[in-house]
Amino acid sequence: MAPAQDRPRLRRPGRNRLPTLILTAVLSGILLCVLAISFLATNVQREVDALAVANSDTTQWTLVQAEVELLALLVAVHDAEVHSSEKTLPSRLNEVRRRYDVLYSRVQLIGESQQFGDLRRSAEAAVDLATMNAFLDKHTPLIDSTDAELATGLPGFLADLIELRPTVRNFSQMGVRFYAADSDEKRISVASTLAKIGYLTLALVLALLGGIAILMSMYRRSIRSERSAAEARNRLQEVIATSLDGIIATDGAGRVIDYNGAAERLFGYTWAEAVGRDMADLIIPDHLREAHLEGMKRYRSGGERRVVGKGLVRMEARRKDGTIFPVELSLSAATFGGKEIFVSFLRDISDRVAAEEELIETRDRAVAGERAKAELLAVMSHEMRTPLNGIMGAIELMQDTKLTARQRQFLTAMNTSAGLLLHHVNGVLSMSRAEAGQLELLTTEVDPAVLLQELVESQRHAIEAHGNQICCDTVAAPERIWVDQLRLRQVILNLVGNANKFTRNGEIRVECDRIPDHDLVEFRVVDTGIGIAEEHLEQIFDEFRTLDSSYARQAEGTGLGLAISRRLVTAMGGAIGVDSEPGEGSIFWVRLPMGTPIHREERPKKQPEARPVRQAAANVPLRILLVEDNQINRLVAREMLQKSGHRVIEAHDGREGVHLAALQSYDVILMDISMPDMDGVEATRHIRASDGPNRATPIIALTAHALPEDTRRFLAAGITEALVKPLSLAALQQALAGVTAAPKPEADQEATGSISAAFGFLAESIGAEKAGRLLQSFRSEAEALVQRTVSAEWGGLSDAERADAVHKVAGSAAIMGAASFRACLQALETAYRKGDATAAARGLEALAKCWQATVEEIGACIEVQA
Repeated sequence: MAPAQDRPRLRRPGRNRLPTLILTAVLSGILLCVLAISFLATNVQREVDALAVANSDTTQWTLVQAEVELLALLVAVHDAEVHSSEKTLPSRLNEVRRRYDVLYSRVQLIGESQQFGDLRRSAEAAVDLATMNAFLDKHTPLIDSTDAELATGLPGFLADLIELRPTVRNFSQMGVRFYAADSDEKRISVASTLAKIGYLTLALVLALLGGIAILMSMYRRSIRSERSAAEARNRLQEVIATSLDGIIATDGAGRVIDYNGAAERLFGYTWAEAVGRDMADLIIPDHLREAHLEGMKRYRSGGERRVVGKGLVRMEARRKDGTIFPVELSLSAATFGGKEIFVSFLRDISDRVAAEEELIETRDRAVAGERAKAELLAVMSHEMRTPLNGIMGAIELMQDTKLTARQRQFLTAMNTSAGLLLHHVNGVLSMSRAEAGQLELLTTEVDPAVLLQELVESQRHAIEAHGNQICCDTVAAPERIWVDQLRLRQVILNLVGNANKFTRNGEIRVECDRIPDHDLVEFRVVDTGIGIAEEHLEQIFDEFRTLDSSYARQAEGTGLGLAISRRLVTAMGGAIGVDSEPGEGSIFWVRLPMGTPIHREERPKKQPEARPVRQAAANVPLRILLVEDNQINRLVAREMLQKSGHRVIEAHDGREGVHLAALQSYDVILMDISMPDMDGVEATRHIRASDGPNRATPIIALTAHALPEDTRRFLAAGITEALVKPLSLAALQQALAGVTAAPKPEADQEATGSISAAFGFLAESIGAEKAGRLLQSFRSEAEALVQRTVSAEWGGLSDAERADAVHKVAGSAAIMGAASFRACLQALETAYRKGDATAAARGLEALAKCWQATVEEIGACIEVQA
């Protein structure tokens, strides 16, 4: 290796940097000035717009609120008039006075506030305002009178209110238009001012550009004065002898002209071996050499830069011994005396690449594991649960048929095995949801004593089958707690089932106490089973853990019950544990917070109503195509039609309905409106537009929520008439008679009035057992929707997706006669369809309250039927 002092030093021409610094400073100053002016102008525009919009929004809100207060007063007056004979009349009259005072204050504010002075000067606005003041002057004495006088004057007051409503609406709309126009004029004025600022800024920039031109001229003179001294500077100044990175300088032909010590250590060539050689032959691997030569050729011919001056580039290099290794390259170009040289900075990154590859491999393994888990869960959810539900559904249907004792024994065994398998599948899926933090909790008021008594009675048969006895001790239980009843029931069921597995000819006791010092409630499941060794007490709460005890090999299970219970209890803010002695038994305990009371309006439980009289079935059998995506609605309609002697062909969605309608002729088509993929309106258009056999067939729409504009849209699409749910046999028969005979009789589509009445009607139509299963299915479906509306998933859905989900349950609510719950769903669906976030928020709040009352009504109905 040549001594360092013998190596020529690489230098490049120097230059006077003073003009460059001055130019840079001037440009920076110009840029900062422009940015500052732009920033200030933008802020001014934004703040002025914000002030204008805020003031306009407040003013317009006040005007619109006057109409809202009038509507609220109308509702209060109407409510007081309707319930004039009830004990609640005084409170309703007080509500009328309160609403009147709010409206009075609103009108006085508009009439006296300077904020509305411009509006009051409008002739049309003055007339409307005078009309409103005259109304207030007329009825203020009535409002301030006694309850008896006010109740007597309510009809006239209501008539005047209705007459006043168009005036208030016209005044509000006129005010909104007035202030919107005023706000626009102000914004135009501000925009003009900002435009003037822009012109001044442009003038400043032009002046500064003139200064730049002068500085550029001075800069060029400085460059010419330095050129004579540029060749004297040594090109070796580019090489930093002590650099840790390898530095290689080459000429325009690619020959090495300098080579530092770090490059010697990196590539294994000495300085003497490297200088004068072509860099491509020296360090470029064979598989990259052609690309390197092509790149240099392209650069020389057209000046195209793909690596030169592009920052750090990762590539491969070759050592003297032929080893290929990864490097990080930075390549720059410089000109000396009219000749161009290239300076390469190279760094060995072998360790970094190895670490990155290890991280990538680790990540890929983790991703593959998660993907495999997700795929397994998908298979269990879709490929296993679907056929299992089909098997269990078929078994349930078979139980309604005539069976021999031996056949019923086989069917019971099949049902038990299928239920056990489904329980295992659900257990794995529940664990997955718990791990993902997707548990949804719905806190309700719970009576622990009632809950435990019901649970014990439901499990008594299974426990006695094992030779065990079960009892319940709730003497010290609190009267009520506030928890997720469904999750708590699941936890206690898991603990009772676990105790039953490992106890033979013993006793299981379920207890509940309050821990007042910590405001907690404790549930205990005590058994006299085989017990658990101390070293296994923590393991039993692990996933897929079963202990190798005398009963463990005989007991079935996935080992998930206790793990799921622990996750559920943790999610509810509680704790779960166990105390046990081998051979003595075990005590599993669950401690939960008492919870916070939920304040909601008290509603009296409705008594079951008399069942409606069902009309006689139609005399003429029809061939009917039923297009309905909701399983409950489809089952009810099919059973009703078949009971009337009609032949029913089912389609599960709109696209399938169009397909079946093209294959053969039908006497009538029953078409649900809200369906995924293709809704009933679009399906009707396809059928009407085709040349198929059902182009002129009567189509009856089945819908749970038909607004007037919806009905017009249905008729425009070619629907013959709309049958509004709840669907009754009489209404269905009338509708079928109306589209198959002339003149058309008007279909009776009135609601059954209550859940009990609807249940009685369904019991007569399709049988009490099937009606009971439908009621339970509706309760599960509605409960799932209510829980879904408070979950994080609901917030991520679009308004259309939310409306579709609500509509689907509204159809079931109509079938089951849940009129109040259905009305809440309809209001919520309308809010989502119109994109009204405020109305949707109110609808969600009302939905939760209405569902509680509906649950009570369902419970009362079940009690009566039992």
